[in-house]
Amino acid sequence: MNIKRIVVHCVDIEDKPGSLQKLLSQSALSDVDFQCFTAVSCGNNRGRAFVSAKDPQKFESFAKEAGLKTSVAAGFLIDDTDRVGAASEALLGIAENDIKGLAGSGFVCDGKFHLFIAVNAADAEKAQKAIGG
Repeated sequence: MNIKRIVVHCVDIEDKPGSLQKLLSQSALSDVDFQCFTAVSCGNNRGRAFVSAKDPQKFESFAKEAGLKTSVAAGFLIDDTDRVGAASEALLGIAENDIKGLAGSGFVCDGKFHLFIAVNAADAEKAQKAIGG
């Protein structure tokens, strides 16, 4: 299993069509390149995007200039050969160590499963040990 720890920025966005696309488009104009992202609806017309830029400082500069409210979390990119139960096995340590995930997503491509999980920054070391990274 391959595990990579990443910096994740949590960004409040509007919960309406095009909000995530707008964030991605604006950040691209500032030459911010992402390695992964996911977004969720939080209710009351609010959403939250969890983004990991290849250059976190470049994203932080963009966010400051754009007046975006952000916070930092810890993230992990996990991949391995796809098989039944692979994602469950990869996340078992997180669950057993009572670590709350903030966001996650996964997919299978070319025989490999790929997971993205974000946790509170305060849980970063504990989570890394729990998943074997």
